[in-house]
Amino acid sequence: MATSNGRTGRAALAGALLLCVLAQSVPAACAAARAFPAPVQDEAVDAGVVPGEARNPRLVLDLETEKTVVIELFADEAPITVERIMELADEGFYDGSEFHRVESWLVQAGKDHFDEHAPIEGEMFSQDFKHERGMVGMARLVDDYDSGATQFYIMKEHKAVLNGEYTIFGCVVEGMDCVMGIEKGCKIVSARIER
Repeated sequence: MATSNGRTGRAALAGALLLCVLAQSVPAACAAARAFPAPVQDEAVDAGVVPGEARNPRLVLDLETEKTVVIELFADEAPITVERIMELADEGFYDGSEFHRVESWLVQAGKDHFDEHAPIEGEMFSQDFKHERGMVGMARLVDDYDSGATQFYIMKEHKAVLNGEYTIFGCVVEGMDCVMGIEKGCKIVSARIER
């Protein structure tokens, strides 16, 4: 079903996400965003993974608060962005960086390093994801869809105005309580990829 903006399948996805968010289950929202059935396991054990399917890589953020945030990466839905995030984590780029922006609705981390890491192509126009609690996206300049380079954000609540405007490349599957408590300046001690 096409909508006025040309995107398909948004109504079904929005309904599934709304049900999951109302239940305050970030892993279930993550699973619904990827058209998976809601997981029956505890969020700390492979939430959002369909039995029998290959597991997506995960970005693991160890914070200075001695807490951990685990983000499932959507390699199929945002291959360019996921490749960049994995590359940056592998080279230690995020180690020691901080959450420099903290709002009631999101937290944002990363560094401005356009000289070292060229901007990548935005992948938001081919996605049907919504900016719901726990979703993770690539930050960019307001007036340039292809300006994301190294900064990412984690949604703390629904923000419809961002839908279709930014590339979503993952979803928090563990540690959302930690995300909700992040304060400005909180450091990422290490960022690593689990394959």
